[in-house]
Amino acid sequence: MDSDIDTKRAALKASPSVVSLTSLTGGKMMFACSGTIIECEDVNGTFISTILTSATLLRSPIDANAIPDDIKVEVGVYVMNDKPFNGHVIAYDFHFNIATISIETDVALPTAIIRPLDDSISIDPSEISCTGDNEVAYKSFQLHRHSNLFRLCPGDMVVAIGRSCARTHDLMAAPGKFSLDCCKFDCKVLFRANCIITKSGIGGPLINRYGEVIGVNFYDSVCTPFLPINIVSKCLLRFKKNRKSRRPWLGMEMTNLYAASVGKLEKIISKFNISKGVLVEEVIKGSPAEQAGILHGDVIVQCGKKVVQSFLEFYNIIWKKVGKTVEVIVIRESSAARLYLEVFVDETSAD
Repeated sequence: MDSDIDTKRAALKASPSVVSLTSLTGGKMMFACSGTIIECEDVNGTFISTILTSATLLRSPIDANAIPDDIKVEVGVYVMNDKPFNGHVIAYDFHFNIATISIETDVALPTAIIRPLDDSISIDPSEISCTGDNEVAYKSFQLHRHSNLFRLCPGDMVVAIGRSCARTHDLMAAPGKFSLDCCKFDCKVLFRANCIITKSGIGGPLINRYGEVIGVNFYDSVCTPFLPINIVSKCLLRFKKNRKSRRPWLGMEMTNLYAASVGKLEKIISKFNISKGVLVEEVIKGSPAEQAGILHGDVIVQCGKKVVQSFLEFYNIIWKKVGKTVEVIVIRESSAARLYLEVFVDETSAD
């Protein structure tokens, strides 16, 4: 009731593609969450829709790395407010905690608008300009021309939405902001929004102010961790090819350079004239990153001969390098020059 008008507009634009999902085993409910219709294909007069959701829907209560043999999935579609549809499990990945479910209908269902993220924000102070009348403009915060990416900045409005599994399939909307704070989960590619959702919102979409899907929501009591749609899209492509996704692992926790302390930023800018990159926050002992000589506090500015401006851009590069060695260039406060290092891109094991 108290949501602002921008939240309501965004939620209503995205709502037609948002569904509720319930999993059952042994005839009893196992889990209930939300999902997003991302594809709808006409196959000989029958419409097959693909739903993106969380793999939590499928996890066995006995073995967290498996799904029950007798699992059934029911899908509630608001635009067809009738009995639930039978869902079929297409693929799932417990590492990234996402899954795809399909349903068949007689009519085409609305699909979501997917918008990949651009998380490359410059912290170069020269990009502040005075426009007169005490107004300040930030050149780097503008959207790229001719780009299909949505630039996500700390403090930007986002909305986590989902559907109740009750018969009415009520829409749920939790407004919030994109946050720099880290998510204390094993999956280091999660971003964070300060929305507060219920567990039935797990697997639902995180949207921007335009109602475009920019991530998949997970649950925490104090925030909403979300997997950026850029990474989700790569998983989906792998799903289509071989029913599993690629999981690159370097053994380090990273974030965007703009998340560093102002003191560290001052040193980096003055010494290396760098305003974008990937900050290494932690290196796991015995990992490929440690073996390559990467240290806590390093800033990665190039990978595989490509300039790296953001975390998602870096992840996109190493995704294609699993099983290979790639050259990275890092800058280090204690060094007078850029360091050229070779790191092996390992793959996360199934467990």
